[in-house]
Amino acid sequence: MVELEKPSASRAEVPGDAQAEPQVLAMLAHELRNPLAPIRNGTELLRSICSDPRQLQVVEMISRQVVHLTHLLDDLLDAARLQRGLLTIKKQTVDVAAIIEQALEAVRPAIDARKQNLLVSLPATSVRMHCDPVRLVQVLQNLLDNANRFSEDGGAISVRAEVADRQLVFEVADNGTGIEPSLLPRLFNMFAQGEQPLQRPKGGLGLGLAIARNLVEMHGGAIDARSAGLGQGSRFTVRLPLEEPPAESNVARGADSVKAVSYRILIIEDNDIVAMSLEQYLSHRGHEVMTAGSGEIGLTVAEQFRPHAVILDIGLPGMNGFEVARRLRSAASSAGTVLIAVSGYSPEMVRGADTSLFARYLSKPAFPGTILSTIEETLKEADGAAAAGHDDSTSGT
Repeated sequence: MVELEKPSASRAEVPGDAQAEPQVLAMLAHELRNPLAPIRNGTELLRSICSDPRQLQVVEMISRQVVHLTHLLDDLLDAARLQRGLLTIKKQTVDVAAIIEQALEAVRPAIDARKQNLLVSLPATSVRMHCDPVRLVQVLQNLLDNANRFSEDGGAISVRAEVADRQLVFEVADNGTGIEPSLLPRLFNMFAQGEQPLQRPKGGLGLGLAIARNLVEMHGGAIDARSAGLGQGSRFTVRLPLEEPPAESNVARGADSVKAVSYRILIIEDNDIVAMSLEQYLSHRGHEVMTAGSGEIGLTVAEQFRPHAVILDIGLPGMNGFEVARRLRSAASSAGTVLIAVSGYSPEMVRGADTSLFARYLSKPAFPGTILSTIEETLKEADGAAAAGHDDSTSGT
């Protein structure tokens, strides 16, 4: 049985109780991620329907702050997971250019807001890598966020990726405030920061670089920082071994294009605001969407609606998301349906969880655009797998 880590009132009130800390962490993540999700969904919807430049300016401002809050929350939770050995990586074969693009997507609004010049240099040919793409995006995002905060308005930031000596080398450089020599030896320690005035214009918690180093080392790589001193900018270099990717099906790696089609999408989410905001976004993109506020209702709706994809919360009342997923998997009416978890509970914070029930597991507040692209990608993969199975069954022996 899956046990969601929610603290009891008695244990949560005991200060310094080390056993209760992971449970409090899970509760904190869930409660903070949920209100961020509808804000992010709403801003993305507004961005697509607003035409007034002043309104769009406000939307962009809200969006940047949601990204910033999400980033701070993720850093705090990941720092706690690292200290308890709970952080894990899940490898798959991905294109390096896609990793860089996702990291840039997250930080580009902040870079554009400060009119900073961004230069991106990628290998001339496609490079595929066996890694945890979510965690490597996080590494690059932390480095880019650092460059953005410690560069002046109108400054220059560069991102470079190349293959050298069977290693993938990422480099993020800026011409900003630089790093004082005394800070360099402890730069990747938790909460390490240079001197800042009381108003703390650069902000941050001093966790991003420490988390980046740990994630890089979990991939068998290394990260280093260089700076000629204050006012001389900085350069961060990540070196990762290029592991041999496992064999892949030719069908699964077929054409990248996804037809613009309308899907039936079911959202099973007990938070009405989260469900409504995501439903409006997906409907605006031309899809047929239904929502259900509990697992029991969701199962009934799924039987009649026969969705192509189900967006499933984990912390549902009564029947949790894993149990709903198991029942959907065993129902004939849901054959071929793609299940995607979108939850305030990260996989590390759920004990006994079988995340293989889901094609993807996303943490709130995921960009609604990311949720939609995930639906499209997983449905394409499912179609490819089905086509491969059909070819095998008709080839004869």
